[in-house]
Amino acid sequence: MVSLISCNLDLRAQDASQMGISNLQLIAGDLVEKGQFEEAIPLLEELVFRIDGSADATVALDFPLFILGIAHIQVYVNSEDKGALKLALGWFEKLEENYPESPKLKDALLKKVDVLLILDREDDAVELIQRLISNHYPFRLNRKEISDQLVRLTRLFYSKQNWEEGLPIFKKLIEVAYDAEDKAWGSAACFEAYSNLEQYDDVMTILPALANESKIRYMYRLNVAMLQTSDQMVEKERFTDAAILLNLIKTNDVIIAYHETAIESKKARIRLISSLGRKTEESEILNQEIINHESTLEKLRDLPTLRTELLLRRARNYAQTSRNYESFWMFYDLMKENPDDKQIELFTYATYTSALTLKKHEVSIEIGKAYRKQFPEDKYYSSVTLGIVNTMRDQRISNEYVQISKDFIDAYPQKDEKCHEVAANLLTTWSSYMIQDSQFEAVVAQIKRWFQMHPNPAFKDGLHYWIALAYLQLGEYENAVSNFSKVLELYPDSGYAEDSLMRIGVSCFYASKFEDSKSAFYKYTSTYPEGYAVDQAFYFLGKLEEFAHKYELALQHFRTADELAKSQAVHDSCAFGIGEIYEQQKRYDKMVETFKNYLERFSNVSRATDAIYQLGRGYEFLSQYSEMLTLYSNYIERYASDPNNAGVDILIESFAEKYETNKTLLIKTVEFLDKLENDLTFRTQIVTDRGFLFEYFFKNKAVDEYLYNRLRTHPEFNEQLIDDLSPIQNLTSIYREQLARYPAETPEQFFRKQLKKFQGQRNRIGTTRMLMGLYRNNIVLQSAQPYDQGFLDEITPRMILYVADYTRTTDLNFAIEAWNTLLRRYPKDDATIVAYMRLADVSAKRNDFNKAIDYLNKVRKQFPGTPKLPAIVLRQGELYTLNGDTESARDEYKYILSVTAWRGILHAQALFQIGESYMAEREYGTAHGYFERTFVAYSHFGKWAANAYLEDAKALIALNQKEDAIATLTEALEVLPQDAPDELMKSIQDILNQLTS
Repeated sequence: MVSLISCNLDLRAQDASQMGISNLQLIAGDLVEKGQFEEAIPLLEELVFRIDGSADATVALDFPLFILGIAHIQVYVNSEDKGALKLALGWFEKLEENYPESPKLKDALLKKVDVLLILDREDDAVELIQRLISNHYPFRLNRKEISDQLVRLTRLFYSKQNWEEGLPIFKKLIEVAYDAEDKAWGSAACFEAYSNLEQYDDVMTILPALANESKIRYMYRLNVAMLQTSDQMVEKERFTDAAILLNLIKTNDVIIAYHETAIESKKARIRLISSLGRKTEESEILNQEIINHESTLEKLRDLPTLRTELLLRRARNYAQTSRNYESFWMFYDLMKENPDDKQIELFTYATYTSALTLKKHEVSIEIGKAYRKQFPEDKYYSSVTLGIVNTMRDQRISNEYVQISKDFIDAYPQKDEKCHEVAANLLTTWSSYMIQDSQFEAVVAQIKRWFQMHPNPAFKDGLHYWIALAYLQLGEYENAVSNFSKVLELYPDSGYAEDSLMRIGVSCFYASKFEDSKSAFYKYTSTYPEGYAVDQAFYFLGKLEEFAHKYELALQHFRTADELAKSQAVHDSCAFGIGEIYEQQKRYDKMVETFKNYLERFSNVSRATDAIYQLGRGYEFLSQYSEMLTLYSNYIERYASDPNNAGVDILIESFAEKYETNKTLLIKTVEFLDKLENDLTFRTQIVTDRGFLFEYFFKNKAVDEYLYNRLRTHPEFNEQLIDDLSPIQNLTSIYREQLARYPAETPEQFFRKQLKKFQGQRNRIGTTRMLMGLYRNNIVLQSAQPYDQGFLDEITPRMILYVADYTRTTDLNFAIEAWNTLLRRYPKDDATIVAYMRLADVSAKRNDFNKAIDYLNKVRKQFPGTPKLPAIVLRQGELYTLNGDTESARDEYKYILSVTAWRGILHAQALFQIGESYMAEREYGTAHGYFERTFVAYSHFGKWAANAYLEDAKALIALNQKEDAIATLTEALEVLPQDAPDELMKSIQDILNQLTS
């Protein structure tokens, strides 16, 4: 049972439906014990459904119902999907309805309160809390639980200023409060309730409780409420009571000192913990509390003292308003009603910060702009500018903040002391926006101007960093490294230093300066062992060591990166990097193991289908063709209707392509093995003559080439096999086994069956994918619903390519629209390469060769590492020739010849096409030289060798060298391989006949 659990962490509902109740209970219980609540959901739901619908009343479901509620809360925590909370409510309510005496009911209802509050169903939460504390249920809350719920009610009524309903709750909290802070909360709430209900005698009775020291005494709102109440006491001529209140009010400086003291105390505690060598959860809690205190301090320090505001309100406003005396309205009224007051700058700034506190975003921006216009040289100018920019950015109110940021830096330095800090912040805001908007050239140009405008600004490290980042995006790696290096050299303590070191490694990596890149990443991992990008650094080190063929070290780095990974993208990159190394090493069993492990860990991530594809390739390398096809067909059926799963498109294409290819390979390979077994002469030649072995596999391309490598390297592949083939049976048996197990259902049958299913479901995504699969098998079926732009905006890149290819012959303009949609929506997807190439072909057919060349140049710029690069370069050469620019054409072909890794058929084609370019210029002698080089060096490539022989004869004829032409054509007929195209062989024979007749 343990293996069942470990292998099925992602159990589906349909799996649960096939289990017995005992298995459901066992596995669900195991998952719950491990804290894997979300994985347990389908099992628990099936258990509840099964028992709830049966006559078996002996099995209580209260615990499963409770766990289902908890599990859906966990789903919400992981996904922030509030729909999960609604499901949780349903399970808790079912528990309450069916098991009113359950021992889990109390816990469920307490959790239900949490859920209702998160869902903003405050009225329902209030009603439930009141039932809980009024002994409505058979269970009883303990004192702490009652106190906690009363605190919740108090906060709810207090925030809504619902004094009449809240007052009994506040009083009860004082009565049963679990600790002094809870009692203080009740006292503060009672104070405001009494005040707003004008029960002034009761106000005074609560003051002794408020006089005690507590956190609530330093709440800004409470002290404002005391100010308000003191004015009301004055209005009622209760001057003594007002005086008592004024003595209790804590002014802003006292509140600030309280927070500062709290910060120092907490910092001291953290230092003590650190000195003891402990890293505990307490430190993290203290750090968060410090952040909260500092956030409060930042707001408090920008406000006048409450005592000053009391005097101002008594003099001007308190007697005239019935509103609560919260900071915003206090300062807003002062600002509006006293525009000529000598403190108007203070009133305006205070109103602005109050609006920020209340999250009155548009009002804060309006007042902030007014402040900047009226007081461009005052002490809060920079702070207000930063606040406006942050508000506009965070609330996405407008993009005006980008221009405000630029203008502020242009005018730097301002007169207030915060301008240096603010300018640095605004530089980050402006630059990050521009980088995200891909305005890299604009960033470089503007920062260069700022370097000239501000010789030594406080934010110079930022200027170097952001211009370097723009250079990196532009592919100007040398400039990027230079500026990142200046950050490290001149500003080693800069906040940009860590990222600059990381980016140096990245820049050198993409500049192919691998040793420099490696040095940077190793330095990063040693300098910042817990850095934000240490996982990425180890990933890059893995790639670099892979390039250096240090595979074991590369694998080690990939595994380290995976362990440290902070994002799914790094997990993905590591797994695929490890798989790639195993593929290069031909360790296909390890490759398969890698992707199986990945899918066990990450079965529902976006790249899971890509991993399926790689797993299938691994099976193919191991000659497990039926496993590959079964894997692909299962996943195609499962994910074909998912509009966001682009990986399934690759499976469809591969399934369509590989079925017949691998079936033919198995048939031909088994035929070879049968001949090896039954034909003694043939067997003798194969096992004794390595040259014959090579020649056989070279001529018979349909036989599995991997078998050749396995045979020739097998330690027992020698003459003893003439009498007994059993020593190599472990290599050969798999082919017969695979052929016997090969799926009988062809891709056409599979796609047609699935097409019928999806058509019946009216599932357009699944239907289109099945049509795409048939199209890949050269079966063109008409779509029942015409394709349009709206559909293009919903589908994946390869589906767009299919739609474009399908409509190309009937509606070329729509096909062009589809390719351009791909360029717009998926500019970095590999399918975009095909779109560019298709658009280039269309332009070439319209004789717009410059536009065609431009499309291919965009591919080379956007995808410099694409495997399609040689084909693109060759195609550009052809287009240059068609455009009459043979010199540029030859430059492209010579580029092909300069890349050693492209030796073989690519070099053959490049040599031939250089000859063609000279033929176009009637430079027949030079053309003859390139054609000759082609068929001499690459005679085994039938197509290109035959073309070269044919064109060389034409060149010789043009040079009046008839005998040489005859000799060339005669040689061609004698030496060209059997795979030379028949039409070319016929042309050679026809010209030879003409020359010799």
